[in-house]
Amino acid sequence: MPDAPATILGHEFCAEIVSFGPNTNQTLSIGQKVCSVPFLKNHPADSPIGVSPEQSGAYSEYMVLSEEYLLPIPEGTPIEAAALTEPFAVAIHAVEKANLRTDNIPLVMGTGPIGLATIAVLKQRGIKHIVASDYSASRRALATQMGASEVLHPGETDVLGHYAELANEPYHSVIFECVGTVPLFGQICELAPKHTRIIMAGLCTSEVTFNPLQAMRKELNIQYVFYYEYDEYEQARNLLASNQLDWQPLVTGKVGLDGISEAFKLIQQPDSHAKILIDPWQAGSPLLPIHHTHHHTHHHTHHSHT
Repeated sequence: MPDAPATILGHEFCAEIVSFGPNTNQTLSIGQKVCSVPFLKNHPADSPIGVSPEQSGAYSEYMVLSEEYLLPIPEGTPIEAAALTEPFAVAIHAVEKANLRTDNIPLVMGTGPIGLATIAVLKQRGIKHIVASDYSASRRALATQMGASEVLHPGETDVLGHYAELANEPYHSVIFECVGTVPLFGQICELAPKHTRIIMAGLCTSEVTFNPLQAMRKELNIQYVFYYEYDEYEQARNLLASNQLDWQPLVTGKVGLDGISEAFKLIQQPDSHAKILIDPWQAGSPLLPIHHTHHHTHHHTHHSHT
């Protein structure tokens, strides 16, 4: 049997326009740095980029994008920041769905990339007290850098018990579940304070069971989130371009093409890295710390993250 066609990954990127297809308006210029919602405009439904053999992602040398989804990167925006537009759009969507008030005390459970991005967005929205929890010491440190005012180790602290005492006023508690593990959802429903809004942002593909009566008696509000709206993606681009989001701690290293295999091994170790930038023009394979600068490097054509 022939080998199955390969899927070329990559949905978080900064790219450069090299040509236009037929029947395009060409409102942007060749050479323009862009980011894009990682979908192709199709009918009856859009097609995601980088998740199937049909639509190659940013790990390819060239990729096809829909013109109406392109967003130009403003001059002076670090291309490292532009490549983070997609995960920050996910975080913005989650925060929007939480319908926050300024007196809310959010708890972010899990400080992987989406949890860390959520913390940065909460900080940008003016939330004063942000609690975060994670087993990883390095991720807890990153959470502090991103804006968390209190970080907890679930193995050493009763996180939900402590949080219930902290957010003990009615309607103060908002929990962002950014882990996606099966047992955690039931624990949150059991132990969350009354009237808590629970934002389910962690990806979980297994069946989850919980006691609905526990959620009903406490009138919990459970909100699932998935991707984002186009205007939220644009909002992420704008906030990153204007340096209103603390994105720098999220990128903990970068590699050239020869270092991608090493990067995938490292990224599976929670205490190792959060986001690793792929720079196609970086020579050699060693993983290097990234230097956060605020200028364009004009010869780069795309950046993506593992």
